[in-house]
Amino acid sequence: MTVRGVVKNGVIVLLDEVTLPDGLEVRVQVKRPSKRDWDAFFRYCVGIADDDPQVSRNIHDYVAKAVEKHARSTKTERSER
Repeated sequence: MTVRGVVKNGVIVLLDEVTLPDGLEVRVQVKRPSKRDWDAFFRYCVGIADDDPQVSRNIHDYVAKAVEKHARSTKTERSER
């Protein structure tokens, strides 16, 4: 069985609805982002903070939001295939 997931705050969160028994040993295979994934991410980031003079104070929030939005769009894209 293959179950997809993402890492959030250091914990693997499953994307597919599945019930696994406690104590079940699992194997995790890390999938590296493709060049296409990163290209889309950086295109989204261009100009993200143009309207905020406090960019240095808020940069972590901007990057976190960009990563979250990219992860959601990538997940939607993959589920449509």
